[in-house]
Amino acid sequence: MDVLYTYPSYLEKIVENLMKRNWLVHNFNNVDDFEIYNFSNYLYNKQINGVTYTIYLDLNIYQFILNAFKKDKPKDEFRDAIALVVFCQLAEIELDPTFAVYEKINYRNDEGVLDEAISDLDIFHRINNTDNSSLVLFALGDSDTITPQTSYLRDPIATKENLTKYRRLIEWDSLYLIVIYIVYISNISNISRVEKFKKVVEWMIAEFRLSLVGITFAAIYFSENPMRRMMKYKQSDNADSKQRSVFNMTWDLYNLNRYFRMWTERESNQEGMFVSGDKVFNTVLRKSIKVQQTGTLDSFNNFLPKDIVCYIDKITSQPSIHFERVYESERWSASYRAELIKKYESLTGIKYSGTE
Repeated sequence: MDVLYTYPSYLEKIVENLMKRNWLVHNFNNVDDFEIYNFSNYLYNKQINGVTYTIYLDLNIYQFILNAFKKDKPKDEFRDAIALVVFCQLAEIELDPTFAVYEKINYRNDEGVLDEAISDLDIFHRINNTDNSSLVLFALGDSDTITPQTSYLRDPIATKENLTKYRRLIEWDSLYLIVIYIVYISNISNISRVEKFKKVVEWMIAEFRLSLVGITFAAIYFSENPMRRMMKYKQSDNADSKQRSVFNMTWDLYNLNRYFRMWTERESNQEGMFVSGDKVFNTVLRKSIKVQQTGTLDSFNNFLPKDIVCYIDKITSQPSIHFERVYESERWSASYRAELIKKYESLTGIKYSGTE
């Protein structure tokens, strides 16, 4: 069926700005960067094939959208975040801020923090449901203010209860353990970076469990040319600062992992993408997607020695053949994980988080 879609003239500038940002990450095969911003593809698939699309926001982009309204002097990042809202309205793509909100709360039960989170979520939905034409003026620099619709949230009390219902999101503690083990290994002296990477993967197999995003992060970080600001933890920081740093890194891995859960567990008529202003996050996600798509670690050959890549590929493809594993043994339990967390928090000087 041939369908013709028309679009407003400003869309080309909106798309140009978004492409320069390169915030959007997807897992679609044989789709180049330009086609990702072809709004008619989304409309066609939704209207003709019944496919719905969702973009999951990281905390950076979520905050940019909020700051477009909250700050007096808009930055270019705020304008381009609103450009994303404009594009999604035209393409009928849903924006999902759920995990950005969880990260912002960061398991704090302080009433002030929760009230601010509820207020911000209301602002986000008001902006997201504001008339497209008024957002365009801000996105293109023709206006310095946004006037969102009057209100959105119907029951802030119920929203607060939902946000504090669970002390930990599923898998958060496991990824936290992987982060603090990477921190621990990174501070061991007299071991080469590539040997540290091997130790991380071997530990995952023998003592804990495999994580694609954890392996990819470690592969890039322990390469000879790691990206800047990958390691937020500093050994010279106090215990509170160390914990904040590893929490921040854990949220990155958690959101990366959530993307793969969404991808592999979605309904056939649902598709998702992730948008992040963090270059490290986007690089790890894109490399992890490539591994998932190809079933090999060949994409690691660009930054790790080939023999190391072959070794890691071999032991991760058939882990039980090469190692005796705790995973799914009689020892495997939440209490076992908690013991490991306490052990490596102690070794890294991170204040004990009291995980269960």
